Parts: sequence; C-alpha cells; structure tokens
Amino acid sequence: MNRRTAVALTCLVGLVAFTLLPTEAADPPLIRFGHGFAAEEQVWLMAARPDLTPGQGAKYRLKFVAFQGNPERFQAYLANELDGGTAPGLAVIFARAQGLDIKIVAGICLEADGKDWFTTAYMVKDEGPIRSVKDLKGGTAGVLGFKTATDLWVRAALLNAGLVPDKDTKVVPIAFPAMGAAVRADKVTLGTFVEPFYSAEVAKGGLRTLFTAVKAVGYDHELLDVWFGEKFLKAQPDAVRAFLADYVAATRYYVANPAQAKRDLHKAGFVRTPLEIYLKNADWKRDPGASVDVGSLKKLAVFMHEKLGWLEKPVNVDEMVDLGNLPR
Repeated sequence: MNRRTAVALTCLVGLVAFTLLPTEAADPPLIRFGHGFAAEEQVWLMAARPDLTPGQGAKYRLKFVAFQGNPERFQAYLANELDGGTAPGLAVIFARAQGLDIKIVAGICLEADGKDWFTTAYMVKDEGPIRSVKDLKGGTAGVLGFKTATDLWVRAALLNAGLVPDKDTKVVPIAFPAMGAAVRADKVTLGTFVEPFYSAEVAKGGLRTLFTAVKAVGYDHELLDVWFGEKFLKAQPDAVRAFLADYVAATRYYVANPAQAKRDLHKAGFVRTPLEIYLKNADWKRDPGASVDVGSLKKLAVFMHEKLGWLEKPVNVDEMVDLGNLPR
C-alpha cells in the first residue's frame, strides 16, 4: 500500500466514524397552549406539578399562555400563536360555525347535578319577591357576557318558564366579581354565580339559589374542554398523544387527591382565593379519563340553532370531536 492510498483510507475511516457518532437529538415539539382562570385545575396542574407529566420535556414541550376570554384565545389561534387550549364546549361550537378548524380532544369538567358536584347557580335576594323563574318578568338577569354559557342557561330557564328573553326579562353583562353587589343593590334581579364567588356570597347570607345551569337546560352537560387545531393534530400526533396521556394522569391525580392538588395550585399562583376558602369550595364534576359527553354537546348545538337563533346553520358535533388520541 502506497502512502497516498493509506492517507485516503485513513480519511475514509475517519469520515465513517464521524457519521456514526450520535447526533444531538432535536427538541421535542412545542405545544403553545391557551388557558383561562376558572375550573381548569387539572390543566394548571400540568404546569404546577410537572413531575406528574413524564412526557413533558421528553415527548413535547409545553408553553402556557393565559387569556381572560375565549375570543382572545381564538384570535391568537387564528394568528398562529396557539396550537390548542381550553374553552367551553359552547364556545367551540361557535368557533366551528365560524369556520375555525379546531377539535375537542378531551373533557375538563361538566355541569352536573348531585350533592357531590358544583353547578353554576343563579341567585336572587332571599327576602325579595322572586320565588320562581316566572317572577323574573320585568326584571333583569346578570350574565358574564352575551352568547356565553351563562347567557344560554338563563335564556333556557326563561323560555321554559314561558318568558321571552330581552322582552320580558332583560339580560345584561356583569363580571363575576361584581355580581353579588349588583344583586344586593338591585342593579339586577338575578345574578350568575360560580366558585369562588358563590361560596363567598353564601357566607355573607341574604341570597338564595333560584335555579342552576343543569336545571335550566334539564341535563348534565359539558362545561369546559381541551381543543387542538386540526393541522397540529395531523402534524404532531405523537406529541398530542403524549400530552393527553399526561393530562389524564394529572386529572386522575387531581380527582384522587383534591386537597393536595389545590394546595399545589395555590402555591404555584394559579389560584388567588385564600387557601382555606379554596379548599372548602365545591367542585365541578371531572371524569378521571377526560371523556367528553358528546350527546350533551349535540343537545346544546340544537338549542343554540333552533331555540336561540345563535347559529345560522346546524353544527356537526361529531366532526368537531376527536377522542382518538386519549389513552386507552
């Protein structure tokens, strides 16, 4: 072997050895996730207790982005700033009706009847003249916002009582923190109350529940869900499956250990209610497996279209729900 051949072989061996060296693994896909500030405990737990989510950092990275309302969340999605997030099932129905390519992939919590669960309450003055929904004729109902779930529930109750919303009873938007004062000052006849505001007002006394969200529509139904954009679902199925596996693990932990989970969330700053009050608050129903009551969403969509006229045409709920990525 001459010198030139030896040098060539040495270079070739070196090149082969270099190509066989392990390369640094690429970062796992980033999930930009928009969340809110109420009833999303198991979602927040994924950030507060990453030790409960083994896939985080290994199979996906998670970036939480906080939003006050659903419209801002969907606007961020349209601007390609989010891949998924949380929203009421009703809001997703609206979004699909407007052409957004998003799908519900898991449930967060439900409005459910029963002594073990909290359901949104509509309260009036205890000593006032309102004894039934029919007595709201000529009065005013406070809701969080127009065409929100709180608006749907009060309109359902009014229609069931033979009253015409906006004609027989005015419906006005009021922020949750101001709802109690509005009812007590007679600015509204009826107010909408969720936790922690419900427990705070009950502790003060002077208000009583006239009906609940479940009683208004007549059945248990989805309150909040997890959604992803269809493009992300198709482009990153492994990341979505890993995320949902961790989400279900966090949900199961929360359901089994609510007191400790609430302490963890309070410590992490996700909840600002005083801890002693937060620990006592009643909670919404949460399915440990994060399943979705598709049937209840179908009923809501029909009601929104046929009774309220909120939708120009029916929404195919089966096409807007994809539970195939949940762990078996």
